[in-house]
Amino acid sequence: MGRSVRKGWLLVLSLVMLLSVLGGASVQAATTGSVVSSSGTETEPYYARAVKLGNGDVLTTFTRRFPGNTGWVGMKPFPIYRSSDNGKSWSLLSEIDPNNYGLNRDQQGMTTLYVLPQQVGAYPAGTLLFASTDWDNSSAYTIHIWRSTDNGATWQLHSHLAARGTAGTKRTWEPEFAVTADGRLICYYSDERQPGYNQALAQEISSDGGLTWGSYSLTVGSSTNLDWRPGMPRVVRVKNGTYFMFFEMLGAAPNFAVRFKTSTDGINWGSPTDLGTVVGTGIYRASQTPEVAYVDDGSPNGRFYVRGMTDVVPTANKMFTSSNYGATWSLVDAPLTVKGSNQNTPAAWSGTLLPLDHSLLLEVNTVKVGSRNEIRANVAQMSGDSSIVSGGIYKLINQNNSLLLDNAGGGSPAGTEVIQWNDLGLDTQWWVPDYRSNGFFRVMNVNTGLVLDDPNGVTTPGTKVVLWTDNYLDTQRWKFSYKGSGYYTSMNEHSGLMLDNAGGGSPAGTKVIQWTANGLDTQNWKLQRVDVEIPVNQLESYNIGNYVRVDAGRGKMDGSQYAPESQWKLVPGLADPSAVSIESATYPGYYLRHRDGKVWLDPYANTTLYKNDATWRLRTGFSSGWAASFETYSFSGIYLRHRSGVLEISSITNSLDQADATFYVK
Repeated sequence: MGRSVRKGWLLVLSLVMLLSVLGGASVQAATTGSVVSSSGTETEPYYARAVKLGNGDVLTTFTRRFPGNTGWVGMKPFPIYRSSDNGKSWSLLSEIDPNNYGLNRDQQGMTTLYVLPQQVGAYPAGTLLFASTDWDNSSAYTIHIWRSTDNGATWQLHSHLAARGTAGTKRTWEPEFAVTADGRLICYYSDERQPGYNQALAQEISSDGGLTWGSYSLTVGSSTNLDWRPGMPRVVRVKNGTYFMFFEMLGAAPNFAVRFKTSTDGINWGSPTDLGTVVGTGIYRASQTPEVAYVDDGSPNGRFYVRGMTDVVPTANKMFTSSNYGATWSLVDAPLTVKGSNQNTPAAWSGTLLPLDHSLLLEVNTVKVGSRNEIRANVAQMSGDSSIVSGGIYKLINQNNSLLLDNAGGGSPAGTEVIQWNDLGLDTQWWVPDYRSNGFFRVMNVNTGLVLDDPNGVTTPGTKVVLWTDNYLDTQRWKFSYKGSGYYTSMNEHSGLMLDNAGGGSPAGTKVIQWTANGLDTQNWKLQRVDVEIPVNQLESYNIGNYVRVDAGRGKMDGSQYAPESQWKLVPGLADPSAVSIESATYPGYYLRHRDGKVWLDPYANTTLYKNDATWRLRTGFSSGWAASFETYSFSGIYLRHRSGVLEISSITNSLDQADATFYVK
């Protein structure tokens, strides 16, 4: 990251802080997970890293605070936390104190954890490595490595790499380990030491298990473009042997986008000026500080999950997934709700997505809770491009009759039988799946706090499903199996029977039963997320770099990204939910609409004319496939564009028109 980007970075952080004030969900997001670390005196932790050990335990570490805020005075040792229950609970296992090794812990951070997947040098598979970045310019090296041979209980200094530079800031950042195809240990990092470079991605290789290092080379960077700042490398190897490096890219459009490059051996990545491929689909893209998981889910290629800190997504807390090695991407719910920021350290600043098995994905990241950030963890069951997030709020919709799972007569006592009913938008029809273990969830009704139960442990097909006080028995545990198109079956652990719509096509009020699996759509349930939130965006001009804002009721093209009047939400279209309306985040209920050929910010009016004029068809950008153009809903072929600093609508006839009608959504 480094000093040369600090000004721009702090502007980004200021924006994230602003958005945390402007944003708000109609249903409180529930997926903030379990607490790893929370401190009233250390309110800005970030940069969480996690690994799974051979015994099934999960370890995580993080940086306690950001140096730009504190000058690193009074830093404590680096903590190592352990979980033995898939991230539901955590305890402090050990600490690493650089001061004990003649180093200055006040000048260190951006740590990483790595488990050797095979013997490397004299060190067997399972050996743990921990590395920290050191930006004390009096230290001879910029990265220090510790090792543990007892699953993180104790640590000893292993080695150093990346000698202190003489150019730039003299520093490196963000170490990341892998093992090359020929069995050597490699470390990738962000490098600010090279003359002529703003920042580059670099690598060094060790042939003796990380005791000594060499073979320095650049993987991404340019000495002729000082705007380029590739950083935050994350490297995974997929089952066909290919290595993928994901990284953030500042200084190249679309700015801050997460990109990836590939290598056959983990060493050779092609030309450093090749910026690879952007992670995204349409106008949506991953942005900044990538966290990456690769899951061998039994499909031909396995599957990637990628998430950034400031992703451009249609609803908050999404991540990107690909089943074809990044050729195409789609969106899926991420395990954690991470929106918000605290002072200069935003939520989601470089967390970890960690596969626990072929379908269970853990995220450890920074979450804003009240006035401080906390390190938290949560899991989601992944089924291709669908997920069930533990702690999320869902409707369960039966495929056969389209009715919802319902708590009859909200506030009903324990023992109430569960029914199906039309969608009322009430919390009697909202359910929270809470992951327990071995693929089973407890399913709690939001209205009553009671859970789905197989009464008295009956195993007879036809038994009605009831609500009951949580008793932690297997009669209240349900396994969801994906059937495609968002539908799941749900099997009770005790009875082995399926959640079923009795007598397919049954009317509203029909009781829900358990029945033997029969492959019919009466046993298929769509889990539709309720606790969703529209993110706050900015609309940047493709060709002049300014942002759409409002001034005295007029839409203008001279805004700053961080100004309150430049904050917008792309909500379902007022005239057509398949289109969009552009609502002011600062002035809720006010929308950009065209009137007399000009664009205004007007308060909502319940008229057909207003709704039509305030609705836009979202199109791929004329001048960039990663940007957007907005076609009026009322008039085909007429688009939102800027001219002479103000917004208007017009037809598009030449390249200037196209550029003026193209906007990056940020």
